[in-house]
Amino acid sequence: MLSLLGFSYIAFSLLALAMFSHHREALGFAPSDKRSRVLSITGWFGLALTYWGCTLLQGFAYGSIIYFGLLAVAGLLVVITLSYRAQFMPYAMGLSAIVSTILLLIPSAL
Repeated sequence: MLSLLGFSYIAFSLLALAMFSHHREALGFAPSDKRSRVLSITGWFGLALTYWGCTLLQGFAYGSIIYFGLLAVAGLLVVITLSYRAQFMPYAMGLSAIVSTILLLIPSAL
């Protein structure tokens, strides 16, 4: 489940970076229209994959409940990151990707 939390954090971060002001605060420049569109589509795709992972692991009923809990926690983490350390967001996304992938490869961590 922690790996799915990391992936949902990445997806929410991508959706946040698709916005003009968040992208400028985190990366120092404004996104182009194409880049904003790609970030948005990738973020929504990541959220869909996270939902698929939750339902695959826990079934439809419990997976849906766990999914919305993960969304709440990941959304809060993105808001905190953007509020206090917006420049840290790309590094946090990379760290989250590495840790989530490692946790995904460990069978007992699911």
